Amino acid sequence: MGQDRFTDVPARSSGAAPQITVDAVPHMVWLFCVDDRRSYHNERWYDFTGLSRSDTGDAWLDLVHPDDRETALTAWKNALRTGSGYAFEHRLLHRSGAYRWVLCRAGPVHGAQGGIEHWVGTYTDIHALKEAEEALAESEERYRALVEAAASIVWRASPDGAVLRGWGWKEFCGQEPEEYEGHGWLKVVHPEDYEAVTAVWRDARFSGRAAEKEFRVRHEGGGYRWVLSRAIPLKNSDGSVREWVGTITDIHDQRQAQDTLRTSEERLRLAAETTSAGIWDLDLVTGSAEWTAEMWTILGLSPDVPAAAERFFERVHPDDLADVRDKDFVDVPGKGPRHSCTFRIVRGDDGQVRWIASTTRTIFDGHGQPIRKVGLIQDVTQHKLSEDALLATEERLKLAMQAGRMIAWENDLDTGHVTRSVNSIELFGIGSGPLSEFLERVPPEDRLARDQFIEKISATGCDTMEFRYTLPNGKTLWLASRGERAGPNRVVGVTFDITDRKAAEEEVWRSANHDALTGLPNRVLLQRRLEQALREAKQNGTSVSLLMIDLDDFKDVNDTLGHDAGDMLLKETADRLSAMMREQDTVARLGGDEFAVVVVEPLRLNHAANLGEIILRRLRQPFMYAGRTLMSRASIGVAAYPDHDFEPLELMKDADIALYRAKAEGRGRVVTYHPGMRLLTEHRLALGRDMREAISDNRIVPFYQPKICLSSGKIVGLEALARWRHKEKGVLTPSAFGAVFDDPELAPAIGKRLIGKLASDMRRWLDAGHEFGRVAFNLSSAEFSQPNLADEVIRIFNLVKVPADRLEVEVTERVLLDGQFGMVSHILERFHEHGVQIALDDFGTGYASLTHLKRFPVDHIKIDHSFVADLEHDGDDAAIVAAVIGLGHSLGLHVTAEGVETEGQALRLREMGCHSAQGYFYAKPMPAAQMTELLASWPVRTGSEASEF
Repeated sequence: MGQDRFTDVPARSSGAAPQITVDAVPHMVWLFCVDDRRSYHNERWYDFTGLSRSDTGDAWLDLVHPDDRETALTAWKNALRTGSGYAFEHRLLHRSGAYRWVLCRAGPVHGAQGGIEHWVGTYTDIHALKEAEEALAESEERYRALVEAAASIVWRASPDGAVLRGWGWKEFCGQEPEEYEGHGWLKVVHPEDYEAVTAVWRDARFSGRAAEKEFRVRHEGGGYRWVLSRAIPLKNSDGSVREWVGTITDIHDQRQAQDTLRTSEERLRLAAETTSAGIWDLDLVTGSAEWTAEMWTILGLSPDVPAAAERFFERVHPDDLADVRDKDFVDVPGKGPRHSCTFRIVRGDDGQVRWIASTTRTIFDGHGQPIRKVGLIQDVTQHKLSEDALLATEERLKLAMQAGRMIAWENDLDTGHVTRSVNSIELFGIGSGPLSEFLERVPPEDRLARDQFIEKISATGCDTMEFRYTLPNGKTLWLASRGERAGPNRVVGVTFDITDRKAAEEEVWRSANHDALTGLPNRVLLQRRLEQALREAKQNGTSVSLLMIDLDDFKDVNDTLGHDAGDMLLKETADRLSAMMREQDTVARLGGDEFAVVVVEPLRLNHAANLGEIILRRLRQPFMYAGRTLMSRASIGVAAYPDHDFEPLELMKDADIALYRAKAEGRGRVVTYHPGMRLLTEHRLALGRDMREAISDNRIVPFYQPKICLSSGKIVGLEALARWRHKEKGVLTPSAFGAVFDDPELAPAIGKRLIGKLASDMRRWLDAGHEFGRVAFNLSSAEFSQPNLADEVIRIFNLVKVPADRLEVEVTERVLLDGQFGMVSHILERFHEHGVQIALDDFGTGYASLTHLKRFPVDHIKIDHSFVADLEHDGDDAAIVAAVIGLGHSLGLHVTAEGVETEGQALRLREMGCHSAQGYFYAKPMPAAQMTELLASWPVRTGSEASEF
């Protein structure tokens, strides 16, 4: 290639010869002439490369980085061959001797005839840009690594608080990103913490300030764990929040450790007060410290001096300071969690030097990490001065090891001989000797850990192991050994007793997995055992049956006999169920009065159903408590694998559905699940959703049907009946939505809405001077679960000044038989005390009607329409109606016949002495507006007219 300056080269395009001056541009520019195969470069090229103009040929290719030359040459040849331009990045040798990244671009220049006359190209120095890109990539990679290595969960959220992404949240809580993003993460917050968490988060978003909060979240493995969440705002230049970032840290073990200490701390405080000892508590996580009052007294400090480790260290004698810091406030390998020592202090008030005895204990979390140190100091100056001499270092070590139930040892790996400290015989019943003597007292399953222990020490220099050890007296201890390599064939270490810690861990596990009252497995443990049983059944081709058991009359026991009796009933139920099951089966208490039994092979579904019947009979057997005879009934739902479902949660749903069906069918029975039940349940849930919407839209209204006096023809009362003004289906009666009255949430909501409208209608009729007698309204079984039901109803009517003697409550025998005798009786008595009459509806259709007349404050009985329908033609029905009317007269009760549809029925009832009647013969149920018109226009029959009636 030529050496001419680019400015000296004429441009031949179109026959013209203008001079091209490109030295002023900030790029290296070159031109290649196709005719003479010569190339030209501008001044920037020579400045960058350091070449002289005498360099010719393919010098440019020599400057390309060896790793990039093939790519560069290929691109140039391809351009010559195809006549198309190109652009790519490569490294080019700089005059400094270093390679720099450049962007090479080239394109052809065509002549008048269309042929390529020149190639023109540029080199642009992009080295700084490439370095910035690499630095950015490295920074991003480092950030990702930090996030993955962090022990905390990291999250990002938008300014309005919606979570955008969380690193580690799925692994901790099991929520997928689409579940926790936005505000979905709140679904796993413990219900008791939900309001506080949302309040803190709302305040942080409003103020734009950092915030933190401890709360519980549902863990992926089941149960709730304590976490600490911190939120930091990232702000724009105008102070507005651009984004929220934060962390969530698992502090569950720390919280549990703190709770465990509270009781012992209180005992220690009382003991310290009697011995004039000072107690301190140092939080290793936050650095905060707490002292008892004796600490300031012992150190000679004013109570105004803040409690802090540094304030304590300031009073330690300078000669002892280093030793106190090392031993009392820092974990020393091999020393264990406890430490005691004696040192001097210089009092802050009078400068006296006093001897102090100190005991320190380190508290660890579940992962073995120190989280707290607590200690006790006591002025032992007089005792120290009375000693003849200081104890030798070996004696002090011996006492410290005894206090920590610890021995020291040295193991010769060549001979297998172990030399142990003298207290080994006292603590573990064995002195120095062959390792085999020690291993004989270690269970075989723990001996393998010994080999791994030595291998780890050989590889890393130290290790810790935990194992069981049997004393000569047969007692088993949990021990921990910490060993370090002291030479090629020598290991030294300590072994200490951790039996108490293991017992505490076992108690924590048991508390988390068992019911505190009965000792049975709880819901968490039941689910795990059910999962295990299903896995084994799938592998072995066997079966698993699940029985869900609910005590029918438990609430009555609590209400009438007290919670002590209820607790005893639960314990007795647990004992009876446990006694009936095999070792491989599981009995659990799920909460309240609900139990569950998991039965494994070889029992099949029919066996499980038979077992359910046996359980019912066994639970019905009475037992004595506090001089009272107790007995219970139960309802049982049964589901099984492989008959119904394969997954644990689905199988539990199946059994729950069957249990619900057993209770709906009258309780005290066993019901086996079948798929149709799930459809009914889904229908019930859909009905519940629609009913909630209807309540919200004010579509549940009362219709009224008059009750007529058979002797006078007057309207003597109204019955309020629930109606649903459906958006599409029109007015619906309870036959279409009656199932909702069994719902403990919906039934009270409907009742409250109806009673409010009823009170308003009655007030309007009274103001207009319409006489309507008493208005009766029905109360469902679910509504009687509210202890203050009567008082609340009376309160509503008092607000609108409707007298209570204008009201009547109607109940069916189902309500009286629905397992809430105590509550129902109390509520009806409260109504009666306020002057509200009680009517027994559908009288004669239940087996215990006469008993109810005696046990409850009944004023009014209503003959069921099924007896009135054939009154004129069926002698048996006529006899029953006559008997009920006679019973009512004998007991002084008002008697009303329901379902009167003909004049003949009305005449016959009047002849029998029935007081009043209601039915289509007089009027169908109607809305309040129509009832107002009816009350104003009702023709009252008197005199001879009434006699005809």
